Amino acid sequence: MIQAHYDSGVEQVRRTEDVHRLLDRLVVARNAALVHSDCEHTAWVGVRGDRGAILFADAMTGSWASLGEGPRMGPRYAGLRFPSHCEIPVTELAVAIDEFLTTGQRPTLVPWQRVR
Repeated sequence: MIQAHYDSGVEQVRRTEDVHRLLDRLVVARNAALVHSDCEHTAWVGVRGDRGAILFADAMTGSWASLGEGPRMGPRYAGLRFPSHCEIPVTELAVAIDEFLTTGQRPTLVPWQRVR
């Protein structure tokens, strides 16, 4: 399960239908983030307009962020500083979140960069 945090409240994301509905809402939100955390891994997803980023961390592989074309300065999502060049189109982000909900692992369908 993933929790969605935005200006007007918190929602739970459990299924593919939830992901697409929520991302539609997050695209128009000013400050929005999805957060998932359990004993094995943590994932944060931020959305800004039609672009967003995902940050994934676990004890085995370390921390990873999606790899995109921008921005040059790392954006802040969910109170965290993401690395530069982490934003990808929201449509690609939706595919990654769907895969994460299915597998519980770092998605393989988007490119990644190691975060130090």
